[in-house]
Amino acid sequence: MSGDSQRYLFLGVGGMGMAPLAAWMARSGYSISGYDDYLREPVRAFLEDAGVGLADLCLPEHVSAHDVVVYSSAIRSGHRLLEAARSAGLRCVRRGRMLAEIASRKRLIAVVGSHGKTTTSGMIAHAIHQADLPADFILGGFFSGAGPAPARATGSDWLVAEVDESDGTIDAFCPEVTLLLNIDWDHPDQYEDPNRIESAFGALLRRTRGTVLLPSTGNFSAGLLDGVQARVRTYGEAGEYAVCTSPKGTLELSGAFPSCSVGAPTAGRFNQSNGAAALSVLAQIGKSFPEDCLSSFRGMARRQTTLLEEEGLVLIEDYAHHPSEINALLDSLRLRWPAHRQVVVFQPHRYSRTRAFKDAFAQSLGTADALYLLPVYAAHECDEAGGRTLDLAAAFSEPPCCLEMNLQGLRTLREAAQGDATLLAFVGAGDIGEYAGVYKSMVRQEWDPAAAWLDYLKPRVSPQCLLKLNEPLAGKTTMRVGGASRFYAEPACLSDLRALLESARFFGLPVFSLGRGSNLVVPDEGYDGLVLRLNGGIWRQVSFLPDGRVWAGAGVRLKEICGHAAKAGLSGFEFLEGIPGAVGGALRMNAGAMGNWMFDVVERVQYLDGDGRLLDAPKEAFHFGYRKVEEISRGIALGAILKAPELEDEAAIRNRMDSYAGSRKESQPRAPSAGCIFKNPEGNYAGKLIDELGIKGLSVGAAEVSTVHGNFIVNNGGATAADIIELVRQVRERVKHRSGYVLEPEVLLLGKSWDEVLNEEETASNG
Repeated sequence: MSGDSQRYLFLGVGGMGMAPLAAWMARSGYSISGYDDYLREPVRAFLEDAGVGLADLCLPEHVSAHDVVVYSSAIRSGHRLLEAARSAGLRCVRRGRMLAEIASRKRLIAVVGSHGKTTTSGMIAHAIHQADLPADFILGGFFSGAGPAPARATGSDWLVAEVDESDGTIDAFCPEVTLLLNIDWDHPDQYEDPNRIESAFGALLRRTRGTVLLPSTGNFSAGLLDGVQARVRTYGEAGEYAVCTSPKGTLELSGAFPSCSVGAPTAGRFNQSNGAAALSVLAQIGKSFPEDCLSSFRGMARRQTTLLEEEGLVLIEDYAHHPSEINALLDSLRLRWPAHRQVVVFQPHRYSRTRAFKDAFAQSLGTADALYLLPVYAAHECDEAGGRTLDLAAAFSEPPCCLEMNLQGLRTLREAAQGDATLLAFVGAGDIGEYAGVYKSMVRQEWDPAAAWLDYLKPRVSPQCLLKLNEPLAGKTTMRVGGASRFYAEPACLSDLRALLESARFFGLPVFSLGRGSNLVVPDEGYDGLVLRLNGGIWRQVSFLPDGRVWAGAGVRLKEICGHAAKAGLSGFEFLEGIPGAVGGALRMNAGAMGNWMFDVVERVQYLDGDGRLLDAPKEAFHFGYRKVEEISRGIALGAILKAPELEDEAAIRNRMDSYAGSRKESQPRAPSAGCIFKNPEGNYAGKLIDELGIKGLSVGAAEVSTVHGNFIVNNGGATAADIIELVRQVRERVKHRSGYVLEPEVLLLGKSWDEVLNEEETASNG
């Protein structure tokens, strides 16, 4: 097998439709690379195993190394990489159209319909894999547990694929066989009314060349089959492909099938109609099926997935996000656990869908014994009046409880599950699956948040990601004082970082990104939050771009940049040589020395903002305060493109670096410190004031005002954070009393406000 000679870049490669397609193409010999701002670890591992080259960080400058960009419908116009591809003149193709191009060279069996596509496609693929039938498949989801991969590439002429109608790309397909499961109005952002969506399915049937398969009980309009040239056959109890359930619970096949018995799908889990549909497709490929081809199918991820089942409590997760799907789900769960109270947690998916179907949602969800609503998962949509969670709640005669996706919300659900045997179902197509995972971990770890945090994250981060509880921080700072962080992690890649930030949101943890630990004092009692350290791997990458530009990851030491730049003959970075920090911290505080500032050499910064969005912004987009860059201080810097002001001989650059290093050694103490402790007051210098007022040498415990530079407090060995804080208070008091200047600390006090701490100290001393 071999693909063409073009190089493909998949944008949004972690999507449930994108990943299987990328994997199939890679395994078929195509040159496939992928990038996703929101890639999750299990998908990352699958893609890597399939031979898809993954970029943890991707710059617009990298896009031109490809010939074709395949992008998910979740990638909106204006995305930095998609725009870069279009500017470079690359061919840009939506995922659905790429699949259609692949399928045009195959005998495509298209599985379509408003509901049940992924489960039915999974049943078909499971049987193909189990019986080694001569067919490939590309699914729109992953199997539950240890099922086969969601893509199979053998070179067969037959290809089974789930064809999605949601983005309009259904009009690009011309199948050999079309399996139509049902038609129900959905995707109101794409189809304004039910007639539009039925027209899209009808047009696909007219383009089908060989066979159309329909359920014998399908409630389709009379004109759906007008103009269809393909042979139309039905499946189901009264269908030409006849499937009946025997008293023994097996499926008895007759009619167009060879007469035989097949084990039924797991009782109450997958309806018999989907099983009959899958068997009718298998009949197009092979003449016989293994008896357990359906009964051994364990389902698709996020489709009636049992997360936990113990005495008195069952946790279920399901992807249902349309009223019809919710009706089918809740009916199925009642059959399966008839004695359990049914408590449903629902996350509406998209404002447009919530607005269009809120009354139908109220009717379907209103059958639950108890209901809790989460905030709308927006996907790519903007907030829309009438489509918010409160609008949905108002559609009920008795409005349900609205929860936030945090620990308090989980504790409310815990109380709701007390007492009688309870089925707790987390339902929706957004990030509710992750929230359900947190609940599961809390139950497993007996509601210990720290243990649950580890339990939740271990399957969601890469093996290289370091996770620790109560990690000492003193040794990770230049001051060498302070306690431990209750939660600590070193992400190995962007997907790790994403998972960690998501965990912080769910567990209600404040987050601090730690570089080399300069400009920081850690309190003796430590930090009751999550400390992230971008310490290796992609975070330490330095690469050269055209026109005197350098990409530097957030974990790169500033001193390293100077060395790399000097070797390349790039001048203007020399002032960074003596700053004891890394790129991430320097960007956050616009670090400076020798009259120069970090943003003097910044062209663009990649960072996660306070809402977790990945942005690639020019330096003009940032707002600067004293030792603070507002946007980055609220998020996490991932790295930056730095631009050299000019080119110069390496020897001249290194001479300047040596001169700056010598000046620093002469003017700054060698003992552990956090750098300058106070901001310079307007019109003066903190170090000069401290020197002139004779405060050098003042000490508390092992903390001392440096005798070399008055604006440094040093740790002479064994100092505590309390010593340093008290010394800061005393220096401030003396400077204010003798000069009138009020010095404000420049260093960060992790997890605390200097104003509050110093006011407490001053109040205590005055009392």
